[in-house]
Amino acid sequence: MKLIGNVIRPTGQPVQMVFDMIGKRKMDIIIATLFLMGTFFLSQAVLFDAAVPFFLPVWALARARFRKHLIWVFIGGMVGGAFLGFGQAVIHLLQLGLFNAVIRYPLTRKAVPLTVAGCIIVIQVLWQFVMHAGQPPVEVQLFIGFEAILALFMTFFLFIAFPPADRIFFGQWTPERLGAACIVGAMATTGMSGIMIGHVSVAGTLIHLTILLAALVGGLPFSTTVAMIVAAIVGIAELSFTGMMAVYGMTGFFAGSLRRFGKVGIAVGGVSVSVFFLMYDLTLPLDSSHFVTLGVATTVFLLIPQKKVEPIRLVFYPKNKEVSEKRHEWLADRLDEQLSDFQQFSEFMSTLVGGRLSSPVDADVPMVQIIPATCQSCFRYSKCWEGSDEGMAQLLNEWKSIYSLTKKATRHRVEEKIKYKCIRFTGLITELEEQASNRLLSGQLQHGRKMLALQLRDMSTHLDKIMNEIKEDLSVYKPAEEELSKRLQEKGIEYFQIDILSGERGARRIVCCIPEKRSDFETDTTVAERLILPILEEMYDEPFQVAKSSVQQEPFPHIQLTFSSAVRFSLDYGIIATAGGESFHAGDAYEVFSIHEGLTAVLLSDGMGQDINAYRESQKVIRLMRECLNRKMDPETAMHTLHYMMSLNGLDDMYATLDLALVDLQSGRLWSWKAGSMSTYIKRGDDFLRLDSKSVPVGFLPSFSVESKNEELKAGDLIVMLTDGLFNGDISLEKQEKSIYSTLEKYGEFDCGKIADRIMHEMERKFGVVADDRTVLVMKIDHVLQEWSSFTPYSQIISREKMIG
Repeated sequence: MKLIGNVIRPTGQPVQMVFDMIGKRKMDIIIATLFLMGTFFLSQAVLFDAAVPFFLPVWALARARFRKHLIWVFIGGMVGGAFLGFGQAVIHLLQLGLFNAVIRYPLTRKAVPLTVAGCIIVIQVLWQFVMHAGQPPVEVQLFIGFEAILALFMTFFLFIAFPPADRIFFGQWTPERLGAACIVGAMATTGMSGIMIGHVSVAGTLIHLTILLAALVGGLPFSTTVAMIVAAIVGIAELSFTGMMAVYGMTGFFAGSLRRFGKVGIAVGGVSVSVFFLMYDLTLPLDSSHFVTLGVATTVFLLIPQKKVEPIRLVFYPKNKEVSEKRHEWLADRLDEQLSDFQQFSEFMSTLVGGRLSSPVDADVPMVQIIPATCQSCFRYSKCWEGSDEGMAQLLNEWKSIYSLTKKATRHRVEEKIKYKCIRFTGLITELEEQASNRLLSGQLQHGRKMLALQLRDMSTHLDKIMNEIKEDLSVYKPAEEELSKRLQEKGIEYFQIDILSGERGARRIVCCIPEKRSDFETDTTVAERLILPILEEMYDEPFQVAKSSVQQEPFPHIQLTFSSAVRFSLDYGIIATAGGESFHAGDAYEVFSIHEGLTAVLLSDGMGQDINAYRESQKVIRLMRECLNRKMDPETAMHTLHYMMSLNGLDDMYATLDLALVDLQSGRLWSWKAGSMSTYIKRGDDFLRLDSKSVPVGFLPSFSVESKNEELKAGDLIVMLTDGLFNGDISLEKQEKSIYSTLEKYGEFDCGKIADRIMHEMERKFGVVADDRTVLVMKIDHVLQEWSSFTPYSQIISREKMIG
């Protein structure tokens, strides 16, 4: 056996692991380095030859938006201040302590620039008061005021130039942000004035390179603006070199003017200004070091690839990839026309196939007894049909009603009675069979036409949805992401990306990326649960939940939140089934399954009989019904399709009852379709509801109709579905239903399985055991209770529906 410690690893594996770790945290490393170096140079930037105002603004920015990098700001500020002198480092430390002490209060947090300026004034006044023995000169007092004002403006520019970490490199660069960044960068270069690499000035190289890049990216206006900002700041920092303001300003102007000639033209324009001023004004510091610095900056500018500058160019000249609005409108109108034509065609075909163009037949009007032609030509017609004896009409009606039954013994007994009364029995039976066959075929034809009409309707509905989705994709001028972004901005919630993966009601899925937690009390989902979820629920009018929360490091540290549609109610159920008689196979079948997270289907079928055939028929009904529902077929169409398939068996058919219930756990509603099944009972508090139907079992009669009923559900409702084997036919139904109600009253607090068992036990004990299969299915509805709850303080009106729904 080889132990893990003895496994020989490749020599370069530790190095590769280090590089992988650096690659994953490169954004953190870049930001930390930026704060360390930037604070180092800003903390030793001296303006007016006396003011050092820029360390505390950087600390205020890091404390508000980059708390994990505070240590680098502290190190850079203290080291930079120490280069100016021990006293300056102490002043920075005192300002830092006062700022941290007062920023905890809400009033100081609302105006951070004023707080920074105030802390600088307090510390500097006290320090200068001690240093000058209580009598600081007027000049020193003016410098304190200048330092506070510069710190105030610097704090303002820093907060504009440096948004939260997720938008530093990947957010939109507005002109205001670019201007603020130029000011901050120019301020930082004033702290680099003493850094020289041979004859090359680092600060001069960066300043000249910035002006050239501004000319390449934004042209004459932008390069001139950047050059004047840099010139003004350098002039303030070094009052002896105010003449350089004209040099920098003219450099930006000429470099932008020659932009049409490409990078070479910009480079020539930048250098030519310094050559001109060298010949014009010998008092300017345009020495050999200055021209060497220009040469290095120009060389670096020419070596920068064009594709590296393209992202900055897109800020000023964004590419227009949108389709014109008129094109959108034209496509939307064309889709409307096509959709309208298809709907009219579908409606016409449904009407035609459904047989609605012919005169309708009222189902409630009783059928007129048609006297067979054989009887009309018989000499005993008056005795059988016109006398007081109506036995022949009753016998014929009874024969018609049992003609399609599987068992032939009952029909033979009726035929024996007809034969006893009729002398032309053979001809009469032949005519009756022809009429019954025609009636059976006509019924099957009518039902087939109705089923096709329903299928056409479903096809029209599906195509309607598809075309509407296509139309929305083409004509959406304000996407859902923009609407959600607007709502988040109105609430002051920071985010940087929103993706709506699914917009289907009940199955929505939304991904939102937010910055990392910035306060000690925040968890990864605090903002999501307390702030974003209420916005989503208000926007879509349905409940949501945080499906997933993860911390991502690429391309920068952030939290990725996945929101999905939630359900308001939970469903628990229990089933008790018993085979009747001495049969091993019960004719009852049931199934409870989820169509999606917010919709549950419940199927209960009772096959006719207690043998293996009844068991197979009920299982077949359940299986086919589930297949139809999983393929998003309308329940009414699915039940007609099942009836049509089972009635194709002809005279040897088997039929079964079907009880279908769809429980919507989001809106809290029960939809019920019944085909020959028993009623559904709902217990709500002290009230009892009953859903029933007069439809026949599937496959039983040539004609078939089914209707849906629905009922709003409340938390705590008990729903009972059962088969007819539970009832005794010799006892009134009302009395047996009262027994079910009393059982629910007595044992309603038990779990569903025990309630179902009690119902069956009580019914057998009170009314006896029936030789039939018995199944009891009990469901209980309850609210889904979340670990947290949110409320809006200004929402004083709470509807009764929300309270109990």
